[in-house]
Amino acid sequence: MGCCKERDPAKAAVWHALNYYAFEDASFLAERLFLESKGCETLYLLATCYYRQDRVTEAYDLLKKSHSTTPKCRLLFAQCCLKMSKLYEAEQILVGSSADTSLASIESSISAEFQEISGVCLSVLASIYRKCHRLEHAVYFYRASLKRNPYLWSSYANLCLAGEKDNPEEYFKSTNCPSFIAQSTSPGALSEITNDINLVQSTPSSDKITEKIYQSYTPKATFGQVLAHSTPIASNNANQVISTPVHSDQLREHMNHYSEEDNPCGTPGSALRKQVRRLAPYPVMMEPPPSRNGGDPFSSSKVRRSSRLIASGRNTKSKENDRKAGNKTQRANILSDTFKKSTAKEKSLLSKHSPTMIISSIMSLFSQIGLAYQSLCQYECKKALQLFNKLPKNQYSSSWVLNQCARAFYEMTEYTQAARLYQSVHQTESARCGDLAYYSTCLWYTQREVELSALAHEMLEANKGSPETWCAVGNCFSLQKEHETAIKFFERSVLVDPQFAYGYTLLGHEYSFIDELDEAMNCYRHAVRIDPRHYNAWYGIGHIYYKQEKHELALCHFRKAHSINQSNAAIMAHIAVVLNTMKKHKEALKVLTKALEQHPKHPLCKFHKASTLLCLERCDTALSELDELEAITPTESLIYFLKAKIHRKMGNSHLAMMHFSWAMDLDPQGSNNHIKEAIDKHYQSDDISLEHS
Repeated sequence: MGCCKERDPAKAAVWHALNYYAFEDASFLAERLFLESKGCETLYLLATCYYRQDRVTEAYDLLKKSHSTTPKCRLLFAQCCLKMSKLYEAEQILVGSSADTSLASIESSISAEFQEISGVCLSVLASIYRKCHRLEHAVYFYRASLKRNPYLWSSYANLCLAGEKDNPEEYFKSTNCPSFIAQSTSPGALSEITNDINLVQSTPSSDKITEKIYQSYTPKATFGQVLAHSTPIASNNANQVISTPVHSDQLREHMNHYSEEDNPCGTPGSALRKQVRRLAPYPVMMEPPPSRNGGDPFSSSKVRRSSRLIASGRNTKSKENDRKAGNKTQRANILSDTFKKSTAKEKSLLSKHSPTMIISSIMSLFSQIGLAYQSLCQYECKKALQLFNKLPKNQYSSSWVLNQCARAFYEMTEYTQAARLYQSVHQTESARCGDLAYYSTCLWYTQREVELSALAHEMLEANKGSPETWCAVGNCFSLQKEHETAIKFFERSVLVDPQFAYGYTLLGHEYSFIDELDEAMNCYRHAVRIDPRHYNAWYGIGHIYYKQEKHELALCHFRKAHSINQSNAAIMAHIAVVLNTMKKHKEALKVLTKALEQHPKHPLCKFHKASTLLCLERCDTALSELDELEAITPTESLIYFLKAKIHRKMGNSHLAMMHFSWAMDLDPQGSNNHIKEAIDKHYQSDDISLEHS
């Protein structure tokens, strides 16, 4: 952070305060220094203090008035502009007014001017272009930033979110790491052990100091070992555990993989794992063995009774203290020698973990996670789950990875499994709100009112400034059919974060429920502007056009959503509904057949396939599809309505009336459900005519 190399004691004090979160003290001292000497260093120091205190506007004003041209000040000024949505100003401060505006020229110019921080600078520039919806420029500079600094995970994540399919191994390799990072990397555990050894060697054999070092010492693995998921190897000393890195292929032999054959839909048992805690035994304080006569083992010989009588007049208390002091000194020497021997072997082993090995371990882990995350962003959810399951156990059990696995189940419409994973993460880290909006949606789909209400209450207590909190509260009221109240909370979520695309989508859904189609359309378009790959918003626009009987436009937007997420069966079912409305029954049947190949038990697809088969007058096949659907959802009234229609068409009047009565028993008030809401209006009209008959 610069504080370690800072020679000026006043500036070093500011960096020390910043590093240990005393922001107010750092700002006060930095202001005094800046007023004493208004140079580039004191300017950057004061602006950094303001920025870390979240006083972004003050940092922006300070840097703008100074007109500083140093790389660090320009980068910080661009960060302030980005946070304040002053995108044109942020671009100008980084790019400048060069006549050559080609992307390659801008990249080379930034690389030359910003040097070691050029990777971060290019990433900031890419984020500026992404907010300006200049996606081609954003993708180019995200790639350029990764080539200069592969530790910038957010650049790769944004590439994946933009729909790019770059090979992570092209970026996450040790040869791409900046030289200044590689030179500053050193095994932390090794330096700690070395310091402890030097302390023992340079300090007199004091019993208190040696005992303190010995009791507090615990063998630690290096950073590289942690990332490589090391296994303990017992040394000659039973009181120490020395860890050595294991190759990732060896680790995979001990992992439970996500198998499509054993688990085609992804049961929660394959996702939830038990953490195995490795306990390194603490060194035990060595005590000298008792002598046979029960006396001091370090005394040279027995003392004669006559000598004791002669010395009876002496101070027995001082004699006892001298004897104890000698014992402690000898015992301290034994502890020191034992400590030196036990740590000598660790020092030789840990010294083998060079900075190159540590960087290689990190890059290998980034590549594995990057490939899995890319598959998830491409909505290849089963592949993503398989890749996440190949991670080491300590990495797989992290909240971030479990959240991604839960998101994969969510995209596969496996809401029960997704909710279980989200719940496990929430129990571990209750203050983590990042993905809880999707957790609340899973609870909404599974109709778990009590759990959803409890989640919303907990999130309100934990973080009222998070948009996910207000989405959870909105979903809670939406599940209770209080759509007007739900709209108020969804509006609050987008007020908290105007760039929260999912909040706009949920708000659009609520407006669509109460037939406020214009308001719903505005919300969906906001979401698409924020994230062009937000397929839920494209689906919402298509659904509005379908309600307005603009079938060509509805089909166009449904297909746009499908082009982003080709594994979503619900979108394919709605495409088939529109095609059936347009009398393109054979094309609709092809779409539904393809959807059922991916999701054999999807109820909406099976229902619409049976309806399509009825339109094609293939009644026997339609009945067999409905029989399979009845086994999946036996309480769905529309199944029996459709069976009644088929039997009526086949001339089986008594069977038609029987199924019609069963449907009325299951749904006497004709209330909507998840299938009836998606049904084609053509089918609804037939149901009405059947009811009249």
